[in-house]
Amino acid sequence: MSKAAIYSRFSTDLQNERSCEDQIDLCKTFAQREGFKIVEAYHDKAKSGASLHGRDGIQKMLQDARAGRFEVIIVEALDRLSRDMEDMAGIYKQMQFLGIKIVTVHEGEANTLSVGMRSIFAQLFREDNVHKVRRGMTGLVKQGLTAGGRAYGYRPDPGNRGKPVIVEEEAEIARYIFTAYEAGTSPRAICKRLNSQHVKPPRGKLWSPSAIIGADERGSGLLRNPIYVGRIVWNKNRMIKDPLTGRRVSRSNPRDEWLSVAAPELRIIHDELFDAVQAQLAARSVKRDDISKQRRPQRLLSGLLKCASCGSGMAINGADKSGKPRLKCSAHTNSGACPDPKSFYITDVEALVIDSLTRELATPTQIHTYAKAYLEKRNEEALQEGRRRKEIEARLSEIEKDNERLLDLILKNLGDPNTLSARMKAQGDERDRLNEELCTLPQTKAILVHPAAVKRFAEKLIGYRPKLELALNMLDDMGELPRLIREIIKSITVGRDENGVLSITVENWLEPFLGGEDAPKKPPRGWGDVKLVAGGRIELPTSGL
Repeated sequence: MSKAAIYSRFSTDLQNERSCEDQIDLCKTFAQREGFKIVEAYHDKAKSGASLHGRDGIQKMLQDARAGRFEVIIVEALDRLSRDMEDMAGIYKQMQFLGIKIVTVHEGEANTLSVGMRSIFAQLFREDNVHKVRRGMTGLVKQGLTAGGRAYGYRPDPGNRGKPVIVEEEAEIARYIFTAYEAGTSPRAICKRLNSQHVKPPRGKLWSPSAIIGADERGSGLLRNPIYVGRIVWNKNRMIKDPLTGRRVSRSNPRDEWLSVAAPELRIIHDELFDAVQAQLAARSVKRDDISKQRRPQRLLSGLLKCASCGSGMAINGADKSGKPRLKCSAHTNSGACPDPKSFYITDVEALVIDSLTRELATPTQIHTYAKAYLEKRNEEALQEGRRRKEIEARLSEIEKDNERLLDLILKNLGDPNTLSARMKAQGDERDRLNEELCTLPQTKAILVHPAAVKRFAEKLIGYRPKLELALNMLDDMGELPRLIREIIKSITVGRDENGVLSITVENWLEPFLGGEDAPKKPPRGWGDVKLVAGGRIELPTSGL
């Protein structure tokens, strides 16, 4: 008897929970009739067939297929395996290579023709469902209802599904923001005032300039939302699935595809104020082309500096009387959110960081020790990052599935709309946070520093150590210093100790295996001692401003 595996799947929680069990029972009856010996049954419950990502059942089946555990795969129909043409063709091609047959209960053994035709029909059916949902949402908008999401200053009306009502307390805040911005107040100053008064923002804990300004091409941001002048605009963005990761990503739609419907009962501000704000937004905006031209960092350590008080980034903000630039916490500058803001001289920070690395990478032996330690550390971190990436992707898949179910309930007028909308909103916030975290996780195979890069950096600095300024100037002229610094340094935390002394912690990509208790101590260099600490960090205390 040929050894066979059964695979079953159903798409959403709206379907019968016993759907997989019913499919398996049907396949077992078929296997008994055809003389197959069932060795395993795999299933994916409430999983979309649009992608193989996030489907543990089919991934385990494909893994066991490569291990030779069975010779036949039995399914009720081919669309249980996938509703994507590429995935279905790939599965069939893999099984052909392994000599494994795919057999359906109603049509028998799959072949090139049946796989091609069925996968086309399955994908068309899935895409048609998407169009039907969008058509339903378009109908809601044309009736003056919202199709999801909640703008600041409004809440759902319990007695009128899909119809928002004005929240007067929040509406007053929205009026203040529009009026203050039109009068010339910067978004940072607006955020500082709102945060100091403990005004609750639309999402998160603190107001930020991005929540107020948003992005023109996406139509996002409080100041760009036409709902405040009584117009509901929908279809500004669309969600598409990345075929490589299975994650949904947002894309902007052309403005001629946006749908605008009048809703005068939702007006909070007058047209003249809104138009004046839009004109100022256009005048103050920085074009993406202008940003992309700034390829080189403005400063040697740009993007690497962090505030010791709150962990936010730090940037140049102002200068002293002599013109020496000062470094300040961006969170404090943008919204006044830093609990203990401090200012520092950027030139002092740069000199200390470079000098510490120059002194640490002193000999070829130390260079190779650092490189070996780095590779071992990165391999360990890669495993942890890979596990976290899988956890996030699994949760994102769950959120996508649940939000699709909730949207279907709203469209069918089932359940309490306020509860459903609140749950979709909460899960949308969680999805955004997870996507942001996912973007910060490097690919597990990516190696950020190579031994050759470390050696190259050290070789260029060795020999110039007595004259640090000369080394900096030479490497900067060669255009290599910023790039090499970013290969070595992960982050730099700047703060002060209890005595008010400037304390700088450099977290590098290398593990400091140099020297134990018997290693010779490095002498002070006039502005502070260099001390290695656990975790690949270098602490540099020095005099304050």
